[in-house]
Amino acid sequence: MLRLRVFGFPVQIHLSFLLLVVFFIIGEWSAVAVGLWTATILVSVLLHELGHAVMVRRFGGRVEAITIYALGGATLWREIDKPIRGWRSFLVSAAGSGAGLFAGLGLYLLTALGGLGGAAQTIVASPWRIYFGTADEAGEYLAFAVGAFIWVSVVWGLVNWLPIGGLDGSKMLREILVKLLGPSGDLHSRIIGLIAGAAAAVWLWQRDLRFAAVIVLVFAGSDLFHYRRGRPPTARPPSPPPRDPPPMFSAPPPDPKNPEEDP
Repeated sequence: MLRLRVFGFPVQIHLSFLLLVVFFIIGEWSAVAVGLWTATILVSVLLHELGHAVMVRRFGGRVEAITIYALGGATLWREIDKPIRGWRSFLVSAAGSGAGLFAGLGLYLLTALGGLGGAAQTIVASPWRIYFGTADEAGEYLAFAVGAFIWVSVVWGLVNWLPIGGLDGSKMLREILVKLLGPSGDLHSRIIGLIAGAAAAVWLWQRDLRFAAVIVLVFAGSDLFHYRRGRPPTARPPSPPPRDPPPMFSAPPPDPKNPEEDP
């Protein structure tokens, strides 16, 4: 596991992240394209997690670690000065995709205006329509890297705001429902997350993206499962301590005039 610090935050890159390289080697891209795509995902995911971390720090929390792994990233933090609940928690969840969308859409605007050359302008037709194969065959690796960053930051950022269990959108919905419904909003948000995850899994399965469909179901099901495991036990009033039976013979109390004298 690789460890480093970025803007004062401890970051660790899990070895499972290298699975991305193996996954893309199976495709038809060149080694340069595979390396650029992997590096772009790393930068985009790190930017996403930094968005969470900066907001946590803004609200007085402490970021313990940012971990980048094969399926994304996670920011571990804890409260210090005051609770991060309600709208603060909503903003912490939203800040990850918000940072990616800001950077990705800004870079796309620069590309669309011709700031990165005509090749990039042609290859990056829109944030969700990018001709990676054309860029790889023509050796336009700047356009390839830019397009990859835009696609991952914008498309995945928007997907991450969907109310699918395990994604930031589900956590954002949870804060809204808890505000409206009280504690039961937590369970309602997780049920909605499971339903949305199942619908997304069906959509992915029909398009032969079966691995992604399974991952979505695992995330959504795990989110609901953790609610059931995480519920505190029902509080019960403490039982009174057992009382000893009265002794058959009682010793006389010590003489108050001489308290050190044994009875």
